[in-house]
This record gives sequence, C-alpha cells and structure tokens, in this order.
Amino acid sequence: MRTDFTQEEARQFLEPLAEDNDVVRLVNPMTRRVEDVQAGESACAVCHQLWGRCQRCENCTSLRALRTKGQAYKMEILNGRTYWVYSRFMNIDGRGFVAEIAKDVTHHFIMDSDQQDEIGHLITSYNQMLITDSLTGVYNRRFLDEHFLPSLQCCHDENITVNLAFLDMDDFKLVNDRYGHNAGDRLLRDVAGFWQLHFHSREKGKERFVVRFGGDEIMIIACGITQARFEDEIRRHYAEMRRTCYCSDALHFTFDFTFGLASTETLGPGWTWEQLIELADHRMYAVKSARKGGQEKSGQ
Repeated sequence: MRTDFTQEEARQFLEPLAEDNDVVRLVNPMTRRVEDVQAGESACAVCHQLWGRCQRCENCTSLRALRTKGQAYKMEILNGRTYWVYSRFMNIDGRGFVAEIAKDVTHHFIMDSDQQDEIGHLITSYNQMLITDSLTGVYNRRFLDEHFLPSLQCCHDENITVNLAFLDMDDFKLVNDRYGHNAGDRLLRDVAGFWQLHFHSREKGKERFVVRFGGDEIMIIACGITQARFEDEIRRHYAEMRRTCYCSDALHFTFDFTFGLASTETLGPGWTWEQLIELADHRMYAVKSARKGGQEKSGQ
C-alpha cells in the first residue's frame, strides 16, 4: 500500500474516490480536525461531528490507521443508515494524516428495521467493550494507548496540565492467597468503582478517568486542573474511602493501597508521558519503601 504523497498527489488520489463514496475526507486524528487537502490547512469541522458525537468515537479507525501506518475498517449506523468506513494512512509532505472513506451501504444489507436496531446496539456495545476492563468496568490499556495518549500533543500545544495518580494495592497477593481470587476480584472492583465515581468525564481538555493499568495497578488521570487541586482531591477522597472489603456476610477484610502523584507542572513544558508515569511510579514505590521501613522498625 502506497503511503507517501505530495499535497497535489493526495488531492489527485482522493478526488476520484468522492465519485463512488458518500464521505471522502482527510483527517488529523491527533487534533481530531478535518483537513482541507487543497489549502493544506485545518477546516473548522471536528471529525467525530459527522457521526453526531461530541467526543472521539470509541472505536476510532483513524487513530488505529495512524498508529499502525496502515488500514482499518468499521461499520457505523446513523439515523437509520448503515455506513461502511475505511481509514488509510497517508504521509503527505512528511506529515501523517488519515484518509476516511465512508459509503452508505444501507440498501446493500438485507435486514429489517428490528435487525438494524439490533446491529446498532451490538456495534455500540462492542465499541464500548473494546476500551473497558471486563472485571472493574473502568477503562483499559487499549483506551489509554489508542484514545488518550494520542491526544497528549493537544495538551502540549494548548498548555493543558495533565495529572496522574498511580495506585498499587498493598499485599494484594496475600489477599488472593488468604481469601481466594474471588475476594481479590471483589476488592479491585470496589476500589476502581470508588475512584470512577469521582473521576469520570470525557470533556475535551478536562478529562477525568480511571484506568486499570494491569493486575492490581490502577491509574487516575485528570486534565485541566492544577497540581495542587488534583493532589487535594486524591488525598481527600482517599481519607473518605471505606477501606474494608465486604465479600459476603461471613467474609470481610481491611485493605489499603499506596499511590504516587505526578503532574506536568512539575516536569515543565518539555514533558513526556513516559516521564510522567515514571515519576508517579517512582513516588509510589518510595512511599511503599518508607512504609515498609517503618513497619520493620516498629516490629524490632
């Protein structure tokens, strides 16, 4: 598949496609903007407005095509119409874009209205399932890697503060060994669910969400607020949180977790995601080590 084009070559490539398709456009998935290939600049439209959404599509094929420098496909149902969407990467004069081609295939699908509604629900459910952790119900690594991280350039450009809390359960292996893995699962659901109550917004520039990063590690991200406010919120909610897990009437146990906080305010204008997560991780383990040292001294 050809990927390198000049601006004029891109225009010549896309023009004929418009004759056989309903939507042919060039987008920048990082900024979510539709590009004017002739003018070589961003138009006013935001890409997901086409589908009647106020935020990025859950299953964004353009982000996938940009990340893989390849192709991606999906089906969308909008206002009773069924569209087949094809995204392909294009490197235009050294800049990465994605060509989105959408075709109304409603009359080519043999199905009644009830079946169409059912397929629409299936697509919505599937898209949500792709970015959601099945155990805890919060976002998963796929959401982090394919939806949030690509938007970090906008945070750089617009000077939006990104705050991160990295949580790690204390002695989680002992919980599983002593009470069983069902108890461990219940504990993770309780903790993730609590934080999701307080950090759950997809508003652009003010995103607040929880991610199960892996195992017993949970990540809380908040954009567009100061480091001081974020730290205050985390510590206040931590103090308010009930730290007893009730697995059943007969089984309940206390638990705790350690968190490390980091903010791009600390890192300065040249920050990277890798630096941010490394700082939060380092601070989290520093707190764990200090706790462990204190316990050893008190036990002597």
